[in-house]
Amino acid sequence: MLDRRALLASAAALALPARAATPLLAGGDISALSWMERAGAVYRDRDGRPGDCLALLKRYGHNIVRIRLYDHTGSGTGADGWYWPEGSMDLPDTLRLARRAKAQGMQIQYTLHYSDFWTNAKTQDPPHAWRRELARLPDDADRFERLLARLAQRTREVMQALVAQGTAPEFVSLGNEIEMGLLYPWGSTAHWPRLGALLKAGHAAVKAASPASRVVLHLDDGGNEAKYLDWFDHAREQGVPWDVIGPSYYPFWTNRSVAQLIAFCDTVSRRYDRDILVMETGFNFAPVRDDGWPGQLAHNGPYPAAMSSPEGQRDFMAELLGACRAAPRVLGVLYWDPIMIANRRVGWALKEGSGEPGPNVVSNTTLFDFQGRALPVLDIWRQYTQ
Repeated sequence: MLDRRALLASAAALALPARAATPLLAGGDISALSWMERAGAVYRDRDGRPGDCLALLKRYGHNIVRIRLYDHTGSGTGADGWYWPEGSMDLPDTLRLARRAKAQGMQIQYTLHYSDFWTNAKTQDPPHAWRRELARLPDDADRFERLLARLAQRTREVMQALVAQGTAPEFVSLGNEIEMGLLYPWGSTAHWPRLGALLKAGHAAVKAASPASRVVLHLDDGGNEAKYLDWFDHAREQGVPWDVIGPSYYPFWTNRSVAQLIAFCDTVSRRYDRDILVMETGFNFAPVRDDGWPGQLAHNGPYPAAMSSPEGQRDFMAELLGACRAAPRVLGVLYWDPIMIANRRVGWALKEGSGEPGPNVVSNTTLFDFQGRALPVLDIWRQYTQ
């Protein structure tokens, strides 16, 4: 395990040109906010005074939010016996969240999951309605052509809705952590020509509705140069256009330090001449959740276990935000999950049949403590975003 001072020294020693005084985009994912508020969540400032969550984040220096869209949510639309609550993270909800974010003067990163539930490397299930439609078609070629048209249509309609209400997002991600592709089985990396076609259709649909929105391609495992060079070389070979490369970076999942992440960002951005937006990051403010069980980040990777504290979370984010601000091609950082605070009515998803929430596995990594009070990490945010 690396010594904390050694990590900071190595980050400072990176031979990267500084980006002079450019404010960083730094904020986080607010997708579950409507669900949290319906469940009675109360957000408080550092002095314990309650307030609107987005207004508090804005006050502390957040200047961008991430909003994730699922096609349909509610019982019967999830997977493995779990689902998102109805009216949460669907198009009407995300449009409301976009209006609230813009009212605070924040930029928006909008993620189209092209699914009714979680997507990542393991799971990229098309929406249930799409699957039913595809099942009625006679052969696989017809099914892929219909899927391609569906993706383009859905992307265009969503973007048009965002533009129509004056909330065109600055960044749009085609899928979530798509290192193995999206819309399985048709869009997996085992079939790069088809994946390339889907990504090109999504890019064209975004640009047709909102030319200024920058298209992000989002993978996991930030710091893994071999994975990114292989993936984006394939994308380039297929003629896929993109504007921004979006890595997820967690010390726990990646086992890499901030210094290693920044070196990776420099390599990747130079190779493809593209900016970087860190799509996800997170760090524990407590070693376990409010119920005493471990959260999703079981440890801190190369960082000491003792840093699972409010001060440790603050110090990690100060290191990350500072290093990203100094990196010439890193646009910003999005935190996961800043607002999904401890609440017995909210979990990572709801159980089919009972409607009971599963465990909230990020309750010890949010930017508010178990009582909903702003953590020390928010004290340092503004110095990187102003």
